[in-house]
Amino acid sequence: MSTKKRTVDRLPLAEEGERPLTPFELAQLRPSLGTGEPPPAMVELANHKRIHVIADGSPPEPVVRRMDEAGENMWRVDVHVGPEGDVALPGRTATRSLPEELLSEIDPNVDLCACRPEWLDMFYVPRLLPSRREEPIRRLRGGLIQPEAVFPPEGRSDLAETSFPWGNVGKIVNNEGNHGSGALVGDRLVLTAGHVVPWQSEEWWMRFVPAYYNGQSLHGAGVRSYVSDVQGYNPDLSGGESAGYDWAICRLYEPLGTVDRLGHFGTKTYNPAWNGQGFWNNMGYPINMWFLGASLQGFIAVEDTDDDINGGLEIEHYGDTTKGNSGGPLFAFFGEGQPRITAVQSGYQAEDEDMGPINVAAGGPGMSRLVAWGRTNWP
Repeated sequence: MSTKKRTVDRLPLAEEGERPLTPFELAQLRPSLGTGEPPPAMVELANHKRIHVIADGSPPEPVVRRMDEAGENMWRVDVHVGPEGDVALPGRTATRSLPEELLSEIDPNVDLCACRPEWLDMFYVPRLLPSRREEPIRRLRGGLIQPEAVFPPEGRSDLAETSFPWGNVGKIVNNEGNHGSGALVGDRLVLTAGHVVPWQSEEWWMRFVPAYYNGQSLHGAGVRSYVSDVQGYNPDLSGGESAGYDWAICRLYEPLGTVDRLGHFGTKTYNPAWNGQGFWNNMGYPINMWFLGASLQGFIAVEDTDDDINGGLEIEHYGDTTKGNSGGPLFAFFGEGQPRITAVQSGYQAEDEDMGPINVAAGGPGMSRLVAWGRTNWP
């Protein structure tokens, strides 16, 4: 395998100039209210829950019965299925490529801006729910059991929000039973962490549910999609897995991020000049905790970064994350109406030589170019 290296900072799509808005600046911005009237494409998606079945012979014919004994307006739909019952939509391709291979397939004129539908409200500061956090568990010999990778005091809040862009972050579940997070970054594109993808499975699936809350999307029961294809980075270039390249782009069967549905985030290459400033929001879907919806922690500062010439970047921060937060976006607003993702949550290092325990997100110009590749090749 070729290990040719190329300095991506000198290639197209480098972004300069704008900085993230500060918390004070965000507080001065008025929310932008949408029409509140979902377009027909959004209404159709939200109001129809789809199941996928493998059935022998002719197409199955559903039978609909009213369930009066269970309550008014309760209906039951029976569908004849084969021995596998209802199934997930299988993924088609999952590919890891070298940076220069992806760069040769990017339209240099593609933009990385966010897209907000006119019908959705946009809040710069979201509406938070009261915490239902359970008290820590006390051990028999004293001491408390705390969730891993949380830097006391716990800084996350529970979020049940459909406004833009908060409602564009979603929960990911795959065929291996693993949970992660991701965010819409194109008409049918989701950005997540590379290790959320079941690369080793021959028959695999991934399901994405935006604005997930207590079992389904707040946008409507039918608002979800399976992943058809995944494109990621080949870790062999650096001699092994690297947190700085722990990102992947997923193509959805259902285009959830179009302008007549939910819209999508933009992306931005992180600038180390922003270190030490509390610009950043981190969202995700931690499991085995009190969250029914997304976790949100705002105004996180980046402590330090590590990069290399192939476009990978490790972003170190003390935001709180636990299992399930992987792939969740680290983002800020770059001007009015432009939420941009600069990294996705990768993992936790128990003991860094300089920083002590630290959380690590994956970003860099390589991540932005991966999204550009997706917008070019997976419209």
